[in-house]
Amino acid sequence: MSNILSDLIKSILILSFAISQTRYKDEIFSDVVKTEDVVYGNAPDIPFNFAFEFFTEDIDLTMDIYEGDGDTLTNRPVIIFMHSGAFFEGSHEADDMVSLSNTSARMGYVAVSIAYRLGYNVFSSYSAERAIYRGVQDLSAAVRYLREHHLDYRIDYNNIFIWGSSAGAFSGIHLSYMEEEDRMESTFVNNWGWDPDLGCIDCSGNDFNHDRKPKAVVGCWGGIFDLDWINEGDEIPLIMFHGVEDSIVQFNEGYPFTKAYLLPWLYGSNLVHNRLDSLNIDSELHAAEGMPHEYWGTFSGNWLEDGPNENFAIIKEEAYSFLYDILYPFQLEIVKDELAMPRAFALHQNYPNPFNPTTLIKYDLPEAKNVQVTIYDIMGRKVRTLVNEFQDIGYRTIQWNAADDYGRPVSAGMYIYTIQAGDFRQIKKMVLLK
Repeated sequence: MSNILSDLIKSILILSFAISQTRYKDEIFSDVVKTEDVVYGNAPDIPFNFAFEFFTEDIDLTMDIYEGDGDTLTNRPVIIFMHSGAFFEGSHEADDMVSLSNTSARMGYVAVSIAYRLGYNVFSSYSAERAIYRGVQDLSAAVRYLREHHLDYRIDYNNIFIWGSSAGAFSGIHLSYMEEEDRMESTFVNNWGWDPDLGCIDCSGNDFNHDRKPKAVVGCWGGIFDLDWINEGDEIPLIMFHGVEDSIVQFNEGYPFTKAYLLPWLYGSNLVHNRLDSLNIDSELHAAEGMPHEYWGTFSGNWLEDGPNENFAIIKEEAYSFLYDILYPFQLEIVKDELAMPRAFALHQNYPNPFNPTTLIKYDLPEAKNVQVTIYDIMGRKVRTLVNEFQDIGYRTIQWNAADDYGRPVSAGMYIYTIQAGDFRQIKKMVLLK
């Protein structure tokens, strides 16, 4: 009897835990409370585009804070959203930032959409570099402000995430891996002494003395100024989304907007991911074949005529899952192993993708079935049979090492993988890089 009671209590505790953890995965609040124009710092800014770097005026740096209406929890994780606009234009009230902030607040996060300093002289050979650096300084100021006031806002000091679009993604990635010794020469006194020293990363905005590094970053169509800023010992996880045909921020490397315009050479998500992977730093890259810049349906953050497309929902699902797994890396495995069973058949996107030389393929079996997982080349020729057996209910993972059924390495390119489990069949694509 005591064993039965013990098992029952254990099941209730696990079920309660699983239900409680739907916060940060599902929208649990119906309404959102928005606090506008919270001042997180003050800094010198170029008052209009094309102005000289020495012509500045101090401005307040502000943020909008979104919370679930009726949320009484303390130690809530924070997502800082940083908008697109090439450090030249854009708004923290852009459609995509507002939508993501509202969704995050309804999921139980504290969502923060920040305004930051914009503008540079496009006729200058270095002004854009300084604008990029100012974006990093402002993001640092926002993180340090939230840590200074974490008790006031009932937020978790240690769990501050950054989610950036385009320019915002660059700032999040730069803040994560850039150190003081990495400062660009243009950010010091320049132009024969006319342009002022911008100061250290934490020397602008406010004087709060806290760690500026985020817990993790979501980067949409972003990149980095210098790959060497990412070093062994860096630990901040990064998930990236990038259209392979992006002509604004190159998927690999190049000048933004395909032409120089006196803007710096940049390294896109694919090379950032490769660098992180070579150093065993946790990262994911979701490379969208044939997709352009801001492929979730916006231009400079605002919806095109049809509003958000299906990619917006896909990116949100992947990004929130990534953040959830960082918040609950151990507990999530307990729920999966001891309680949760798949409710539907599913074949998931391989990870990493693109990959070299190995990748993982996950699939869900709500029923015991004969299962076949097969890989084909783009011409439809079978390359490898990964699974061909009867399998029980559960979550499954199989690895492919980029070899065919005879153990021979296959060439780089696009491959198709399929699952057949009873009447269920699903197909997905993946890309092998060499």
